[in-house]
Amino acid sequence: MAEQSGIQVVVRLRPMSQRELKGNTLPVVTASTDKKEVTVIKGTGARTLRNTYAFDNVFTSFSTQKEVFDSTLAPVISDVLDGYESTVFAYGQTGTGKTHTMEGDINSSENRGVIPRAAFDVFRRLADDSYVESKVTASFLEIYNEELGDLLCDVDLNDLTALQQKQKQLRLVEDPGTATKKGRGMYVMNLTEEPVECPEDVLKLMARASERRAVGETKMNKHSSRSHCVFTLRVESKKVLPDGNMMETVGKLHMVDLAGSECAKSAGGADVDPARERERKNINQSLLTLGRVITLLKAGGKAKGERIPYRDSKLTRLLQESLGGRCKTCVIATVSPSIMSVDESLSTLQYAQAAVGIKNMVQANSMVKVNVDGVQRPSTANPASNGACAQDWAELEIKMKYLEAQAEEAAAALARKHTEVQGLTERVELAEAKIVSEGKRADEAERALEAEKVAAAKAAAEAEAKRLELEAKLEDARREIAKRDTLLAARRETERKLTSEAKALLAALDAAVAQGADMHAKLTAIAREEAAKRAKSAAFGKSAVSAVDGFDAKVAAAAAQLKAAHASASAAGAAAAEAAKRGADDAARRLVEAA
Repeated sequence: MAEQSGIQVVVRLRPMSQRELKGNTLPVVTASTDKKEVTVIKGTGARTLRNTYAFDNVFTSFSTQKEVFDSTLAPVISDVLDGYESTVFAYGQTGTGKTHTMEGDINSSENRGVIPRAAFDVFRRLADDSYVESKVTASFLEIYNEELGDLLCDVDLNDLTALQQKQKQLRLVEDPGTATKKGRGMYVMNLTEEPVECPEDVLKLMARASERRAVGETKMNKHSSRSHCVFTLRVESKKVLPDGNMMETVGKLHMVDLAGSECAKSAGGADVDPARERERKNINQSLLTLGRVITLLKAGGKAKGERIPYRDSKLTRLLQESLGGRCKTCVIATVSPSIMSVDESLSTLQYAQAAVGIKNMVQANSMVKVNVDGVQRPSTANPASNGACAQDWAELEIKMKYLEAQAEEAAAALARKHTEVQGLTERVELAEAKIVSEGKRADEAERALEAEKVAAAKAAAEAEAKRLELEAKLEDARREIAKRDTLLAARRETERKLTSEAKALLAALDAAVAQGADMHAKLTAIAREEAAKRAKSAAFGKSAVSAVDGFDAKVAAAAAQLKAAHASASAAGAAAAEAAKRGADDAARRLVEAA
């Protein structure tokens, strides 16, 4: 859904330079931040004109870089994150502070311009938890003598052939899109777009681009920007809405640092270098086209079907969407208070006024009617000196008006600072009250901590006593274990010896049993032999009875002897068996005792 948004126009008045102060240059431009007005005094005497211009916002030498950013770019960044394409212009005569406003000192957090501050603000807002995904890219385009240049390309500056080839590759292309797909609009083909992850990456790109930008010395400025620069941040984001839906946006922020306008007289007249004069003409031509485009758009020329001269300049063609298109636009016009630049200041203010309007207040004789007390002033005989005095008085009154405006602006700035200080004082008082409360809580916590320390010390003492007691028990246990180990070792040694002796006894017993068995076998054999002999003897006796009766007595005696021998052998076997039995019993007893 489209919505109407007017071009915001602000003016920044720089302070008097050291060269202007040393040369006693007359200040003719004053500004008021409270009234949001800029006043220009031109001419002297009866032809003096006081022109007052009203704008959306006015900044003076007492305004800080942060105040300029908060009033111009901070609201725009919200639009960019909502998917809008926004543009900020810095326009003015060379040496009036355009580059200081846009870039500033990137190494100083206090003096940074709106471009680095915008980068910091974009990443600060993207760090919110509602953004689930984001991608930021940056590009830096230069338009020098109506030729496109890529300030972020990786081509060596000394390689002119490569630089020219890169310039030829850059082309303005229009992508109007289709009924189903939104086009990119007007863009530069083959322009480098560097992805950036943090504000520091943007600062590095700015430092890299500043080395490539065309800068030259002019009569008005030693470091004058001789080209238009367009720094673009493209922000793609995905945001979770409160109802749970996902919103994807693609926004662009164009920050344009225009080259300084110069008239031929201020640039040096006929003595200027031809190349520098060509630069001046191209710069003024593109700025003139930009002014015509804004004037026609303000007058409703687009709605009337009139031709808008976008194509008359590459700058206006590139920023076609920013001028009467889909973009939200803010113009920062910078002016000088010096009388030496009064024509350029008026031109700048009229260019800016094309968007908001102008107020002319002619004050006849305002600078010469100084006889307010009714007393006749003495006149001199020389009318030329009389005119010189009037002119000096007029200049003095202009200086007084400038100083009065500066004093009022300083008072307003002081009031703002006082309000800030008062707010800080209230915050400090709240912080002090919180500190007192936290101090009380800290005291209570310290007392509780001391009590905990005492309890912990007591518990530690009890634990130490218990530890000593346990160590004593442990030492006793160690001694008991050592004694037990000694007894076990002795027992093992005794068991080893007893086992050895038992094995020896068993071996002896086995040998004795074997010997007894052998003796028993021998005795049995002898007994059998004796029985056989007796049988043979009986048989022989029976057979020989009849033959040898006389031998009965002899046979009986022999039988008695054999019987005695048999009894003796039986007794010896019984004694051996008894001895073997006693040895076995003794060995078994000793084994039992050893176990």
